[in-house]
Amino acid sequence: MQRIIDFPHTMWISQHTIRFAFKEEISQENFYIVQEFNRFLKNNLPQNLIESVASYHTVTAYVKQKIDISTLHKRWLSMQVPTKDAEVGSRQLQIPVCYDEEFALDMDRVMEYTGLSFEDIKRIHLSKTYSVYLIGFLPGFPYLGDLDRELCVPRLQKPRNYVSASSVGIGGVQTGIYPIDSPGGWNILGKTPLTLFEIQRGLNTKICSC
Repeated sequence: MQRIIDFPHTMWISQHTIRFAFKEEISQENFYIVQEFNRFLKNNLPQNLIESVASYHTVTAYVKQKIDISTLHKRWLSMQVPTKDAEVGSRQLQIPVCYDEEFALDMDRVMEYTGLSFEDIKRIHLSKTYSVYLIGFLPGFPYLGDLDRELCVPRLQKPRNYVSASSVGIGGVQTGIYPIDSPGGWNILGKTPLTLFEIQRGLNTKICSC
């Protein structure tokens, strides 16, 4: 199924930087729209575009010279943009997670907040296919969504001074994986044996390119 999406709000940040903003929310629908618009810019500004950076609801474009927004506007509105159910050229990666007590530092807190059992939390957390909305906060930290509404738990009021690398946590409408040892305020549910970041090797591109 396809539909026409309104052209995003535009704002010049500098002479060579422009930001395109869609509806301000974290959602699967926004993710598909932003990714599609990012591809649209790359296809329509091949010689002028230096780089484009997509986020939750914005795309920031770095250009060599000023661009004609009205022309872009017309081209975008003439397109049929895929809805959230359409394929966007992504690929899937399975990430194993161990929910044993020694790794599930905040399982009791999540159980109390949600009223769910350990088995229910584990089942719900594993039941979805998540999209990598962005990489940030730490080198290789993937913000994954959307988290099932039943597991939407606020982050810790007082972040921990130490969270070990490869810990899997939830916070708000997202789940994520700590790539390195660091402070953190997400609710830790388990741990994955995968390594997301190493100083010598950099990012795990299998995850960062999903």
